[in-house]
Amino acid sequence: VFGSLVIDPAAAVNSNKIPPPTSSAAASKATTNAVRQFGLTPRQKLMVGVGFCGSFTTFSTFSVDVVNMVGKGQMGKAAAYVMTNNVGGVAAAAMGMMVARRLFGC
Repeated sequence: VFGSLVIDPAAAVNSNKIPPPTSSAAASKATTNAVRQFGLTPRQKLMVGVGFCGSFTTFSTFSVDVVNMVGKGQMGKAAAYVMTNNVGGVAAAAMGMMVARRLFGC
C-alpha cells in the first residue's frame, strides 16, 4: 500500500480493482482446517489466521501489481514500487523492534 501511494497516489486511492476471492477463500479454509487439527489456543488461532491469510492476500496483490506494471513496459515504475515496499517494510519492522525493546526491554 505504501509503495502504491508513493508511485501513484490517485490510482492507489481510487483503485477499483477487486481481487478474486477464490485463492483467499482457499487459504482461509486450509488455515481453518490446520488450526482445528493442531488444537491451538484462541490467541494462536488468531495469529495464524490473521497473519497467514493477511500476508497471503497482501503479497498476491503486490505481485499482481508488479507483474501488471512489467507487462505494460513500466519497468522503472515496477522497480520503484518493489524497492519502496521492500525498503519501507524492512524499515518499519526495524522501527517496531526498536520501540518494543525500549518499551518492554526485550
